[in-house]
Amino acid sequence: MEHIELRALVNKCVIGEIQLGIPIILTSRNRSQTTSVSFLNHLIKYNGIKQERLFTLYFKILSVFNKVFGEMMNKSTSFNGYVQHVKKEWGIDEDTHILYEYDNKNDRSQKTIEELLENMNTLCRQFRELNGRVRTNNMNDVIVEDEMLEGMDDFLKNVRGLSSEIESLMEVINNIEKSLESLNMGVLLDLSMKDKSMYLESSGVDDDTHISENVNISFLNYIYIINLIKKHLIYYKRIISKVKEISNNMNRYVEDSKETIQSKDNLFMLNRQQTGIDSYLDGLDSQSEAPMDDDMFVEDIEYDNNNLKE
Repeated sequence: MEHIELRALVNKCVIGEIQLGIPIILTSRNRSQTTSVSFLNHLIKYNGIKQERLFTLYFKILSVFNKVFGEMMNKSTSFNGYVQHVKKEWGIDEDTHILYEYDNKNDRSQKTIEELLENMNTLCRQFRELNGRVRTNNMNDVIVEDEMLEGMDDFLKNVRGLSSEIESLMEVINNIEKSLESLNMGVLLDLSMKDKSMYLESSGVDDDTHISENVNISFLNYIYIINLIKKHLIYYKRIISKVKEISNNMNRYVEDSKETIQSKDNLFMLNRQQTGIDSYLDGLDSQSEAPMDDDMFVEDIEYDNNNLKE
């Protein structure tokens, strides 16, 4: 099928030549067949955009929208005046942005979800290897035991690193969500129903070449892209929640396995018992310094004696 090259597809989307809610009609090279595909399927099937790169692409498309709308705002008093009129109808201050303010700092973080999942896969492989060694190796061999514990320490360190990645990514996602929720969708939806003639009529001119012929569809497509981003954020949050659950389960299992292995080490157990004794003695010292009621002291002794008799 003859498809639309990516740059041209994005341009047609931004200027409103295609509407994202309507399937795109493609024709075979010999013009004998036609097929219809959605905008999203066109990106994946014909433009070769991998699904894990869609999120980043959506923000790049938004930046093109913002550039085109910004140029219309600067070059056309008709466009600028009518947009301000609509904002006023909605009680929006004229200095308030109605578009998503694209933040270049988010460029890297928009694709860290793929890195997060790859790190999760690495941890799973490492966990499988450790678990196999715990089940099959001879724990009476000191060298084997030391290697095992070292491997477990490395694994637990990687889990902590993954947890830090998760927290950073969630912060980015929450910031993006906050920015998107701050948009006044009422204004954008209103503008998506206003064709070019209304801009011209409002300003009393016959034509304005700086205003896109399908400016209403441009605003509608902008809303579609915003909605695709919101849906992707929900998907990412679900993935992150699952990653946290899996990593926490692996972390607990390895911690327990590590303690089981160390319990066979007499020196480790001796040090652990010594720590318990030290804590107990410290507790006695703190009690001897605390004021104590004489009657309560007697009751405690009687209670202890009764327990001893039993």
